[in-house]
Amino acid sequence: MTFIRLSNRVFSIKWIVSALAVSTLLGCAKNDISDLETFVAEIKTKYTGQVEALPVITPYESYSYHVAKKRDPFRPSVSLVKEATLKRSSNGLKPNEVRNKEELERYSLSSLVMVGIMNNNGQNWAIIKTPDNSVIRVRKGNYMGENHGKITRITESGIELKEIVPDGRGGWIERKNKLSLSE
Repeated sequence: MTFIRLSNRVFSIKWIVSALAVSTLLGCAKNDISDLETFVAEIKTKYTGQVEALPVITPYESYSYHVAKKRDPFRPSVSLVKEATLKRSSNGLKPNEVRNKEELERYSLSSLVMVGIMNNNGQNWAIIKTPDNSVIRVRKGNYMGENHGKITRITESGIELKEIVPDGRGGWIERKNKLSLSE
């Protein structure tokens, strides 16, 4: 324990701290709280309000679904499966999956921009800008776009393509598309 010596008297720090705490508390003790009571009464009269009633909640009514002789709604019916296999396209059209993909087949056709055209020995070449700002030239017979688009014609107004897209029934259909020259 630490002691302080003042004019031949020894005081412990514990006693000094205790005496300071008691004197502080005694200084704060005041029995007159009338100003606080008037403030609270004033606030109560100034701010009166009502709480809205809670909404009426209707109780949950359960429903029992009996599926004894009904089909599962999450599986196609047998007749739909048979119909889909019968309607499957059998025109023999399909993309050539064996050939090597060309550079422009990595991009969707809508992300490619035709920026120019040039003619070399009577053959038209189109200049295409990719989304990563590369510039690639193509000619008739090249492929571009994600839908196996083969370039059939290059004109001064744009590129004409023949794409092979799924028909939704397990087969393929041919679709014409065009990429116009941007200004």
